[in-house]
Amino acid sequence: MTDIPPPTVPPGDENRHLLCQMAVEIPIQDLIQAAVKAGWEETEVLTAIIEVADNLVLAHGSNAELDALLKALKRNLE
Repeated sequence: MTDIPPPTVPPGDENRHLLCQMAVEIPIQDLIQAAVKAGWEETEVLTAIIEVADNLVLAHGSNAELDALLKALKRNLE
């Protein structure tokens, strides 16, 4: 797997999102090529990556909401 370079700008920098995209692009292309080499069609791989990313974002949001609820409950119990 290709190494992903660390961020070169602090959180909140207007270029950070674009720099992150650039950092993960080659490893994602490597993943796509490996999946195609294994026999998957490129459109299947791209769709799968999008769906996995979407599910991870939804799970991250759900986890953040759950953490906030648990913290609120803990504060109420104290």
